[in-house]
Amino acid sequence: KAAHQKADFKKLQFNGNVNQLVDIFYQLSRELFVDGKSFLDGELNDIAKVIVASFVDKEGNELSLKTVRTILTPSREDKRPNGDKRIEIEDFL
Repeated sequence: KAAHQKADFKKLQFNGNVNQLVDIFYQLSRELFVDGKSFLDGELNDIAKVIVASFVDKEGNELSLKTVRTILTPSREDKRPNGDKRIEIEDFL
């Protein structure tokens, strides 16, 4: 396995709510399919790590891995946005 190295890019700032960002990944990995497979195939922990490694919140703060994992957990629907707050990825496909 390759040794962990610092990413050679600056993290992207997401100017919406963190739960909206994480929910986009949730939809791609759990709700939306192409040819019977998830659009985004990966373990919850790996998806969470990619999000934390790639984004900061609207204030420029690091994201909490624990928080991101919670939002990605299927049974924690209460943590994901609903109604008008939800970015419906299906509308873009």
